[in-house]
Amino acid sequence: MAKHIPNILSISRIPLALMLPFLVLLDTRWPFLLVFCLCGATDVLDGMIARALNVQSKTGEKLDSAADGISIVCYFIAVIIGVDIVITPLHWGLMGMVLLGRTHNMVFTWAKFRCVGFIHLRFMRWAAVAIWWLIPVSVWLGYLPAIPYAVLLCAVILSAFEETVILGKMQPGEYTMTLKSYRQWQRNKKRANEQSQCDEVMV
Repeated sequence: MAKHIPNILSISRIPLALMLPFLVLLDTRWPFLLVFCLCGATDVLDGMIARALNVQSKTGEKLDSAADGISIVCYFIAVIIGVDIVITPLHWGLMGMVLLGRTHNMVFTWAKFRCVGFIHLRFMRWAAVAIWWLIPVSVWLGYLPAIPYAVLLCAVILSAFEETVILGKMQPGEYTMTLKSYRQWQRNKKRANEQSQCDEVMV
């Protein structure tokens, strides 16, 4: 039973996230904040528990990515409903770059690896944590802070570019969603090459 806990947490994040736009419509700030924190808790705990129990799996990665995608959509719907947003041409341009970069990576991943998902890079996680805090603050204040929003969009763009570079250099059998950075991919590649050379020498 314990090995299913991470997947249960990932799946539970979906109905919790779907509640958020309705809570904003009902103008219930405290319930919104509570549910939002529960979404964040499940996002942190599913991976943490999976690593602690050593039950990480491809299915778990896909469930986590799906739950993340649905949650992000619900978060932005909640912001659009509950926040007075003044979007400048700069913000529109940055959002377009984010959409283009993430869509490109998703299509490229499917075309090359026959898999749908995003690599969980450290830089992207930092940006996601910052956005995670910006959403309830914006809903609570009733407006979206323009400068922090622009900075976070730039961070997401840089993360998407890093992911693009990694995907371009990866071989089909090397794909994984658990990389933290380009440097880690280089270290893993170097270690695999060294192991391959050692195996050849032993043979």
